[in-house]
Amino acid sequence: MSPRAACRLEQLGFHRVYDYTAGKIDWIAAGWPTDGPGPAEPRVLSAIDPNVPTCNLGDKVRDVRRRLGPQITSCVVINDYRIVAGRLEHLDSLDSEDPRPASEVMRPGPTTIRPSDNLGEVRERMRAKNVPQLLVTTPDGELLGLLYPD
Repeated sequence: MSPRAACRLEQLGFHRVYDYTAGKIDWIAAGWPTDGPGPAEPRVLSAIDPNVPTCNLGDKVRDVRRRLGPQITSCVVINDYRIVAGRLEHLDSLDSEDPRPASEVMRPGPTTIRPSDNLGEVRERMRAKNVPQLLVTTPDGELLGLLYPD
């Protein structure tokens, strides 16, 4: 059905037509909007904080500390496409003149969740396990924001 619909749209004059083969679940997991009948359970996407301290893989620790200031003690390490690579933690305990790049100091592969996850269930697990925050990413690993338990 999808290729036929794409063909028909092209016949109608649309030039930028795509066949999204990954499917509905991938669409939802990426945090893109959906429609449907009836009320939906709240998703993580509705509660994320997009203001996340970040730095790039090649940023020097000393420069990250200066840019973020003393009140920020961790940041998410991303690449040029905002793909999460790791986390710089305990910035306040690192040497303020540390010349190493974030890629050498970061904790790789932090836990992430998807924006399509059920908000109530995720927050319940966070409270039960005393998790202060979770990174929210697309299925491809692109940073969307942080979720807090409350």
